[in-house]
Order: sequence, then C-alpha cells, then structure tokens
Amino acid sequence: MALVRCEKHGIEYDNERKLADGFVLGHNRCPECDKEWEETLEKDRSEEQERIEADRRKWFLENSNIEPEYQSASFENFIAESEDLKKAVETVKKLLSGEIQKIVMIGANGTGKTHLACAALNQLQKGKIMSMYEISATIRGTYTNNSTVTELQVVDGLARTQLLVIDEMGRTKGSDSEMNWLSYIIDKRHVRTLPTIFISNKHTRKMCPKHGCPDCLENFIGEDIMSRINEGGRIVKMGGEDFRKKKSR
Repeated sequence: MALVRCEKHGIEYDNERKLADGFVLGHNRCPECDKEWEETLEKDRSEEQERIEADRRKWFLENSNIEPEYQSASFENFIAESEDLKKAVETVKKLLSGEIQKIVMIGANGTGKTHLACAALNQLQKGKIMSMYEISATIRGTYTNNSTVTELQVVDGLARTQLLVIDEMGRTKGSDSEMNWLSYIIDKRHVRTLPTIFISNKHTRKMCPKHGCPDCLENFIGEDIMSRINEGGRIVKMGGEDFRKKKSR
C-alpha cells in the first residue's frame, strides 16, 4: 500500500493499483479527482450529443419547409377544445404509430390543421410540408433550360420522404398535370407504406349537407384520387373556432 495525500481534496488514498498476483499495474487517482474526471467526460459526451441533435434539428427545419410559426408545434401545445380536435390528435398519433397510412384534415381556417400536421413532423423529425402551389411551382421550375433536376426527381423525392404533408388541397382547380403527379405520389407512397397528411379547407361530398356542392373536395382533385386517399386512410374533421381570431381579441 502506498498512501498519498491529495492536496486538492485533502484526503489520503492508496496510490497503487495491484493485480491479484501482487503486480503493481499503475497509480490510482484520488477518488474525488477520479469522480471529477468521470463527470467531465460525461459532460463532454452530453454536450457532443446536444450538438449532434442541434445540427440534426437545424437540417430538418431547413429541409422540412415548416414555417417559423409552426417550428415549435407539438401535440402538447395543441389546444384541443372539442371532441373533434381531441379525435384529430389521436388519429395523427395513430398515423405516426403506423396504424393508419393517410389522413385528410378537413376544416375552416385557423382550426389547427397545420399546427397538428407540423407537430407530427416535429415529433418524427423527418419529412416535409408543401402546399399544392409550392409543389406545382417546383415542378414547373424543372421545365427551364437551367434546371438541374427533372420533374420525375421532384415527385419521386416527395414520394419517398418519410412523412409528407400536402397543404391547401382544393384551393384551385387542379390541372391534368397536377392530378397526374398527385396520383403518382399517392400511389407510390401507398405501396411504400409511407404516411401522408392532406390538408384542405373544403369538405368531402359525404360531409356536404347538399351531398354535392361547388366546395366539395372531389371537385378539385377528382373522385379517383379521393378514392386512393380513402384507401387505408381517415377523414378528420377539424371543427371549432378560428384560433387566430381568438388570439387577436
């Protein structure tokens, strides 16, 4: 035994580390110094993990197309004041767990559709949200002479992303070209069992009190695409008061 004193902590300790055969392997640190060293290593590991997570989060936000207003959206800060909204939260959670594959969120402005969809993206930390207009504009951009990507690369990228949210469905009457790429994306995501969320301010024909009117979603995307969406999917009605108007009071 070789007792030494740690001047830093004011304690004596055995400075030698011996094996069972009596061979001296090396010198010990003071137990308190050893504890501090382990704590420093753990702090360094924790800080490195935090940097990795911050970089991953930064990359996700730069590529997910989530607007700053919704970058902190979560299920916890979503205000579900009605049974419809509570059911909507549970349905989106089922989508993330793989129980269902597609969701169509139907509701008026400010009822939390985008918040809830972005909450799903934020929890998964994978995927993308784009409006119908943004997708169409991106595809049209591939037709220019200086484009570095093709139309197929754009739609195939959307068909492969982990979670895709398509916003503003039904805002304008879709062209044949739009319906073609939308059908391609839906079909490919279906066979790849990838989750998809569709957002619209319209209502479906089944929800329509007139059983068919100019605001029915089917008028904008067609019965065939609506049928594809319904296959393995759920229609979620987002009712309630406009959250934005409530905030402004």
